[in-house]
Amino acid sequence: MIRFSIVRRGLDARGSGNVRLVYAVECQLSSEELEARVCARVPQARLFSPEPDPFERGAVAPPQVRPVVVGAGPAGLFAALTLARFGARPLLLERGRPAGQRQRDVSAFWASGAFDPESNVQFGEGGAGTFSDGKLTTRIGDPLVGHVVSMFEEFADLPGLSIEAKPHVGSDRLLRFCGKMRAELSELGGEIRFSARVDDLVVTDGRVRAVRLASGEEIPCESLVFAAGHSARDTLRMLHARGVAMSAKPFAVGFRVEHKQPLIDRIQYGEMAGHEALPPADYRLAARAPSGRSIYSFCMCPGGRVITSSSEAGGLPINGMSANRRDSGFANSGIVAAVDAGDFGGEGGVLAGLAFQERIEQAAFRAGGGGYGIPAANLMAFTSGRDIPLTRSGALAAAVVPSDLRGILPAAVEDDLRAGLRRFGQTMRGFATEGATLYAVESRTSSPVQLSRDNYESVTVRGLYPVGEGAGHAGGIVSSAVDGIRAALRILETLTK
Repeated sequence: MIRFSIVRRGLDARGSGNVRLVYAVECQLSSEELEARVCARVPQARLFSPEPDPFERGAVAPPQVRPVVVGAGPAGLFAALTLARFGARPLLLERGRPAGQRQRDVSAFWASGAFDPESNVQFGEGGAGTFSDGKLTTRIGDPLVGHVVSMFEEFADLPGLSIEAKPHVGSDRLLRFCGKMRAELSELGGEIRFSARVDDLVVTDGRVRAVRLASGEEIPCESLVFAAGHSARDTLRMLHARGVAMSAKPFAVGFRVEHKQPLIDRIQYGEMAGHEALPPADYRLAARAPSGRSIYSFCMCPGGRVITSSSEAGGLPINGMSANRRDSGFANSGIVAAVDAGDFGGEGGVLAGLAFQERIEQAAFRAGGGGYGIPAANLMAFTSGRDIPLTRSGALAAAVVPSDLRGILPAAVEDDLRAGLRRFGQTMRGFATEGATLYAVESRTSSPVQLSRDNYESVTVRGLYPVGEGAGHAGGIVSSAVDGIRAALRILETLTK
């Protein structure tokens, strides 16, 4: 054997108490003939075939009008850095604040309910993912996935991250990542401007010519990467008003359930629970309600906390977050139901899902007492109707307010979630317990719209490249980053000599 390396390491806990480490390895043998014989005999073995280099291209001419990127979440950051690495000197505009200041603003919000509409869990450097579990798992098969994960490994200072089957950064390391990303972008001639909300586009003859900031300043641009995120509802409404083609998209809503982490460990690991070599256990659940609606777990956070994640006054969406060590002692996950136009009610149209999200978040805000407290119910009380008190909470919020959670979601959705929770209690023994808590409302699983594009460019406004979760073309940190890179590479094609 000439060379041997581990390329993937994962955990298989599907057997009852039989937990195994699973490795994928890459090796070079003494001859191609020997390699072929091994692949013929060993199940799942295959000959290595290198992927083409997605960054290979001709020289780039620095544009006279530099590209503009809107939004400093994963899609925007990776788009901007890709442009900068090829000498295109992008300008990155972010409505929120730098990660450090943003962390202080968010901590104050969780402690007291002091809400800042421009610096919060959704808006600011790093995007919504900065206050999340920091998962880097994705189902897309793009070869750029490895590149993105390796950058997180480097910038978040997490050696070995790229070989993990379920790579996880954590909110504390995401802050570090943002700082290093910003530093390299600046060194390469890029510029980041914070507190720079884009309120309008200047479009003439079907082409973007400039962006207009909230301050009134107009910034010329011919190539505009729009990575505003799924919570920038004012921005989505502006794009719709400017004739940017988009369509309504189904998504999912529900609650977030919290258990004590040792319970989840015992369910998943059996007698091996508590072993020092095992990470906090996770789970994935799915069921179909009697109505036919899909019910499933979403963004499960081992060793994490439930958090309030408001981006608009008077609305209360929630999410899950964890640090890199996942050591909170609690496990939480979204338990959500698929919804579409038939559930939205009110006025129809492209933005009906967006309005539906606003209504249920406002209902959750009222149920939480109107001060950004989280409405919560005992899991068994919600499914059975019995009067059972709340258990100790690990939530980060101004308050946790006892509620029956009724009326926040449409009755049909609520009933289907109740059926799904009962089913999960049967398939995952121990899940349905009086020690579990439900919080409302999980409403931002994905964007309620998708911006129409062809080869990453808007089909109605030339020079506009809508990307990431907010554009409805990604779901999660890695797929958003890949989407941003692909759009940047498309722009670079127009600048290649």
